[in-house]
Amino acid sequence: MQAGADPRSIVDSVRAEIEAARGTRIWTDYVNALKLISQVVFTRSSAFILELLQNAEDSGLGLNSTGTFDIALNRRRIKVSHNGSPFAPADVRALCGIQSSKKPERGTLGYLGIGFKSVFTATDSPEIYSRGFAFKFDRGAWDDPGAVPWHIIPLWIDQPSEEIDSEKTTIVIPFRDEGHYDRISAEVQKLKTDLYLFLRWLKRITFKDEVSGQAAVIENLGEIDGITRLRHNDKEQRFLFFRRTIKAVPDSVKLDRLTQEYRANVNQREISVGFALNDQGDIAPMEAGAMYGGVYSFMPLGEAKSGAKFPIQADFLVQPGRDAINYEAPWNRWLLGEIMELCKSAIRHFAAHERWKFQFLPAFEFARSPGLESYAKMFRPGLIDPLEQFLRQEPLIPAAQGDAATLDRLVRITESDEAIAAFNLLGVLPRAEIAAVFSGEPDKVAVHPQVREGPIKRIRNVDRWDFLKNRPFLESRAGAPGGPAWYGALYRWLRAQPFREAYFYYTTKWRTKGYHDHEIVLASDLTLRKGGDVSVLELPTDDGAMAEFAVELQGSRLMLHPDVLAAEPPGDNSLRNFLKGLLGVQALDARAVGRDAILPRIRVQSLPPGVDDLIRLTRYAKQLLGQELGSGTNIWVLTKSGEIRRASEVLPSRALHPVQDWETNQHYVTGLNFVADAYFDNTDDETIIRPWREFFKAAGVKDTPDKGVEEFAMHYAEQEIGMRWTNVTPVENRNLGYDLEADDDAGRHVQIEVKGLSQDGDVNLSPNETLAADTYRESLYVCVVTGIPEQPAMFLVRDPALNGRKERITVPADVWRSHRW
Repeated sequence: MQAGADPRSIVDSVRAEIEAARGTRIWTDYVNALKLISQVVFTRSSAFILELLQNAEDSGLGLNSTGTFDIALNRRRIKVSHNGSPFAPADVRALCGIQSSKKPERGTLGYLGIGFKSVFTATDSPEIYSRGFAFKFDRGAWDDPGAVPWHIIPLWIDQPSEEIDSEKTTIVIPFRDEGHYDRISAEVQKLKTDLYLFLRWLKRITFKDEVSGQAAVIENLGEIDGITRLRHNDKEQRFLFFRRTIKAVPDSVKLDRLTQEYRANVNQREISVGFALNDQGDIAPMEAGAMYGGVYSFMPLGEAKSGAKFPIQADFLVQPGRDAINYEAPWNRWLLGEIMELCKSAIRHFAAHERWKFQFLPAFEFARSPGLESYAKMFRPGLIDPLEQFLRQEPLIPAAQGDAATLDRLVRITESDEAIAAFNLLGVLPRAEIAAVFSGEPDKVAVHPQVREGPIKRIRNVDRWDFLKNRPFLESRAGAPGGPAWYGALYRWLRAQPFREAYFYYTTKWRTKGYHDHEIVLASDLTLRKGGDVSVLELPTDDGAMAEFAVELQGSRLMLHPDVLAAEPPGDNSLRNFLKGLLGVQALDARAVGRDAILPRIRVQSLPPGVDDLIRLTRYAKQLLGQELGSGTNIWVLTKSGEIRRASEVLPSRALHPVQDWETNQHYVTGLNFVADAYFDNTDDETIIRPWREFFKAAGVKDTPDKGVEEFAMHYAEQEIGMRWTNVTPVENRNLGYDLEADDDAGRHVQIEVKGLSQDGDVNLSPNETLAADTYRESLYVCVVTGIPEQPAMFLVRDPALNGRKERITVPADVWRSHRW
């Protein structure tokens, strides 16, 4: 303080000095500059809180006391106070101008003169109290405030607007309107322990909302072995800091205009990065990095986003509003390069730590902000790209076996430990070779299973499915000595280590995934095929004929290499069943022989065999396949006449106990052929006959002849009518609306429409037949032949037009039954 000058006289002299410039260009320029600073530079209404915090931190420079900062908020105002060094005259002059009293070369952080102007985003009359100083800036004190630089003209306060602690520096900020309360209350509640990360003097921040009664305390509990403990109310956080004091400012940076203007006498600066730890002392990456974008120039910067999950701190050149960093300044680029090297040191420290070496990778995953210039032009090329390249090229990540490896060389084997151990035990692959073979890249090694990753997966996962796609390796083993035995071991491993996958059917269920689409089955010619293209022999050894057919069939298809199953104990079919089930290998069993070797010989697509061969082959087909012949099957069949005909031309004989016996009255239908009894040795045993009947039906034998009922009825009616009437003549092909003409027993010429039925029911006449009935009336008869084919009977209805509808005549069953012939 000036000798002999009290605080009020200093304030009054500053006011007089400024007002002396009234009417000059300087006065007008001040008015315009202050409007820009208060309205443009500081855009967030709550930014002044960070500015005042930083000023409080600077006020503690050189003090041994514990710094405190208190915030009290109500709907009318916000009040902040701290216990740092009180105001000196120079500080008053700095507030009453557009300048800074801070000295970066001495370690101060902010811009007291400029940063304070941020309060004008929320107030028109801030009050300042410190070491006897009591003054304010008040827009309402001027008749024409738009023409006055009122933001910097101090007005002495005779009586404080509220109780003030004289031992502290206090700033009271009355709100321009009550809406500021809600906005600032929400912003203040965002202040967490992250705010404290890079402050040294301030150790305690308190907040009290006098409206809601809500209170909070943020406290720095101190640092031990580089680990700082911070507490927000009852929640404690820990951070591990890496710091470095850099002294050698490069000449190219020193000569830059911005450096000379703002950092000319700064010869050393501390840079630091911090990593969050959980309660167990494990690295716990912060998803958002820290407050705002995770970039600090002692205090967090609003819009500067590094993309890192850890906060970084350096004495960056920033805009007074703290929203942006100057990404083109050589000073900032130099600092970022030093931070990148500090991060490398942190990575090496983590990699050498017994616990953290498994945990640090997620902390060095980076978010991408390609549309942000500071990211694209500064943080990505200056921090992210070099660190990612460092991780890819330096052997820092623990491997499952041996020393650490580079990120580029690592793969993660996602098979279970039991499965990996079984690989080695069964002799499929030594543990040391699994990573290279699974990945298909010979230089790959397995990452240690305890190594953690975050959402960004930089270590490629590999498992059995990648292994089964490594065709060069699998083919090399197929052709190597002992290849079939090796494949047998591989199949045993796949069987013992099933892969379970989820699927949805109303609710989630699990099933074992198969290998049908993978060419991993070793065939007898030492090629690898899909299971569906390979067969395995499964035939009884006591059937010579069957073996003959099997030999023939094996010549036409690929077989499983016989040595694959050589190591299986006698009677143990578990591996064989696995191959048929989850790999899809086809069983060359009796059914397959019947389907693929025997049935094709008796299908009508082949030339008919001789009688003896036909009987023998058909018996085999029936024995092996039963009714499972496939849709549309049509085989050669021996008939009772000794001919070999298509099954579709043959009917079951009486000996087969058919549903309809067409053989007994076969003389009423021309050209019928019946299955020979030779197939089943003329037995009458239904337990033997029924399977044959079902087999022949599946083989294409028909139950009834085509149009058999109609032909049967015509021939039967012609025979029966001819026994009583004369001149019976068939005319069904002349489309007259009836089938026969005759002279009845009275010598009258009559017309007869014949209808055949296998089962009783109403008889319907067609439109043409109805027309004939209407035309001939009493001379037209409907002849109904029922009981076809086994017990035929005939009924003759005269003048059916009397018994039915004229549009389309229907003769009811109870009518025609009453006219038995």
